[in-house]
Amino acid sequence: MSGGEVSGEESSPAATSAVLFSVHKHLQARCATRSAAFLSCKKNNANPAACIQEGTAVTGCMLDLLKELKGKCPVTLNKYAECMDYRSNQFPKCRVEQAAFEKECPL
Repeated sequence: MSGGEVSGEESSPAATSAVLFSVHKHLQARCATRSAAFLSCKKNNANPAACIQEGTAVTGCMLDLLKELKGKCPVTLNKYAECMDYRSNQFPKCRVEQAAFEKECPL
């Protein structure tokens, strides 16, 4: 499996940088509230243990989303993530793959 491929394992998809860049719009739409709570916690508390609950919520949201997208549009997601991996996460170089993914799995 390349760095841009979503894992075929049932447990959880591989959250490589290429995959996360590829699903960033979906993550923003789905996990923004949890992410904002985590960032607020981190900003207001230097103790790393203080924000574990918020961090767990963000991670859980992200993994749930990746599992959902893997089930709905695995081929286009993998092609987009593989392009992003190969092209060093350069969005302009993967617009064709991005369009196919976003058509199959709209927000």
